[in-house]
Amino acid sequence: MSTIDPKVTQAIEALYATGHWLLGQERFSDAADVFRAMAAAQQEDERGWLGLGQAHEQAGQRIIAREMYLTGVTLAHGGRCAIALARLLRDIGHDAEAAEVIDYADSVAKENDDDVLASLVSYERGMS
Repeated sequence: MSTIDPKVTQAIEALYATGHWLLGQERFSDAADVFRAMAAAQQEDERGWLGLGQAHEQAGQRIIAREMYLTGVTLAHGGRCAIALARLLRDIGHDAEAAEVIDYADSVAKENDDDVLASLVSYERGMS
């Protein structure tokens, strides 16, 4: 079993914090650059994909955001990326696809015994 170097973990956390700070400053392109670096360094950490999708979505680049969320679902098996993808799909009128993605997020929540994700799934189902 391999362990992640604490310095790498610290760097990832710094990238994550920086990316969110940049989003708060509405510096979407800069935030995307930071989250892209995070996603490249730790593909299995869905936070990088989620942040990258969010940066593109807030910049009005929905097609790119959709692909980033989908990549997070695929590479990180991310339930939260699935939630973000479902919201985006619903916003653009793809309700049937959104429902399928919510079902996927529900399965991830159950597999990982993730009560917070299960609550998000429940909330999203109520929104559709």
